[in-house]
Amino acid sequence: MPIIFYPQDDELESANTDERLEILLTSAERYKAAVLDTAVKYGGTSSTGAKAGAVPRDIPMTFNWEYLSGLLRQIRELPEGAPSDRLAKAAKLEKLVGIYEVLRGARMPKLEAVRLALMNELTQIRGNAS
Repeated sequence: MPIIFYPQDDELESANTDERLEILLTSAERYKAAVLDTAVKYGGTSSTGAKAGAVPRDIPMTFNWEYLSGLLRQIRELPEGAPSDRLAKAAKLEKLVGIYEVLRGARMPKLEAVRLALMNELTQIRGNAS
């Protein structure tokens, strides 16, 4: 069974930062839906009466973390010299927080720590922009 990657490699090749954020958000939503559908499919009970769930081999898709981590690095390296630069960076970080929130909902509760760290960074940048 082939593995489906979200987002696809060709979706992000010629996109700018804002377009990549939108593509990653859409891909995260599609990935979340696919993971939750798989979890429902395998949500029955086992022969011993214990709750059986989907194991990683049952999920035929994966999220392409390389793009998300690269974009996170790229956004963190944006300049913060002028208040307008800080506000633009804060807006991009806010979209990134939304992506992590969607992925956290895809049965990945450990992403909450990353989302909270990004929220702290966002708050700090917005505080420095005013």
